[in-house]
Amino acid sequence: MIVSLVAPLCMLALFVSAALCLYRIIVGPGPADRAVAFDTLSTVIVGMICVLCVQWNSALYFDAVWILTLVGFIGSAAIAKYLTRGRIF
Repeated sequence: MIVSLVAPLCMLALFVSAALCLYRIIVGPGPADRAVAFDTLSTVIVGMICVLCVQWNSALYFDAVWILTLVGFIGSAAIAKYLTRGRIF
C-alpha cells in the first residue's frame, strides 16, 4: 500500500536528479565535473531500477543492477585514471 504512494515520488526525485546530471555532463565546466556527473547518473539509474523492482514486486532486474553498478564503477575508475595520468593503461 505505502509502496504505491512513495514509489512515484521517488521516481520523480530520481528523474530530476538524472536531468540535473545530464545537464552537468553537457555543460560542465571541466572534465572532472563531467566525470562526477557520470558517476552520479549511473547511481541514479541503478536507483530507478531498484525502485521499479520494488514497485513491481519483482526481483527480475536485480541482476541488471549488479551489472550496471559494476560498469559504473569501472567507468568512473577509468575516467579518474585518465584524468590523473592522461592514459588508462
